[in-house]
Amino acid sequence: MTADIKDHWQNFIGGAWVEGSGGDTIAVENPASGQQIATIARAREADVDAAVAAARQVFESRELVDMRPSARGQMMLDVARNLTEMADDIATAECLDNGKTMAGGKNEALAAARYFTYYGGAADKLEGRMIPLGKGYVDYTVPMPFGVSAQIVPWNFPLQIAARSIACALATANTVVIKSPELSPLSMALMVEAIERAGVPSGAVNLICGYGHDAGAALAAHGDVDHIVFTGSVATGRSILKAAAERVIPCIMELGGKSAGIVYADADIDQAVASTAIGIFTHAGQVCSAQSRLVVHNSVH
Repeated sequence: MTADIKDHWQNFIGGAWVEGSGGDTIAVENPASGQQIATIARAREADVDAAVAAARQVFESRELVDMRPSARGQMMLDVARNLTEMADDIATAECLDNGKTMAGGKNEALAAARYFTYYGGAADKLEGRMIPLGKGYVDYTVPMPFGVSAQIVPWNFPLQIAARSIACALATANTVVIKSPELSPLSMALMVEAIERAGVPSGAVNLICGYGHDAGAALAAHGDVDHIVFTGSVATGRSILKAAAERVIPCIMELGGKSAGIVYADADIDQAVASTAIGIFTHAGQVCSAQSRLVVHNSVH
């Protein structure tokens, strides 16, 4: 299977695949064997600056803002179709650098496609409202995009988590700079290929791969970022929120959770055991909603 993955990958900035400014790379390994399967260009602060500048330029050009919402929606439906057609390639990437099964990797691709389908359908259905103020007044709302959305996604479900926020951002005419996880960046590079082929304006979506302490921190603290999406640990989320508070910009945070299964007195115990095993051991437990505790009725404890 390694032969199905190219040896070297790049960042995607301003509509072009480019090397990192420092000229160095990050090794991408198969978590099952520790074998290096590829390298990817390492993004540093200068690359973050370039990606944000590209996203800002497209946003200020109003190419997405002035595009008819139905056209934005069709563009995202095209991304969804591309992702569906690329599902087998994406599954291979997810298997090799993430540790998913081939079936699980394909499901990731199809789930990502569904996000683009959903938000593609919503693009021309985002309406304002009028507030009645009485004779002589007309009051209405005009939805406005935030601008440049910085999105930092985790290694365990990078494709699906990235798709849900990229698709939403594009549907509402925002531009995006997304930092892929250095442990499993390959499927996200393939998703950007799907976005590029769909005719999304060059620079509207930019992909960089770097470490959290430099590329991630630089992106979260960048003065030209208007909005941040992050999924990851509480500690990192706290530091991102502090950086965002300095500039008073909105954030969407998905941090640590503690998902519970509930077993009632009349529960099918065999089914509860099977469901709990799936809930906690799927993807080696590296799931945001892993079923890490049970609330059990005393009578069946």
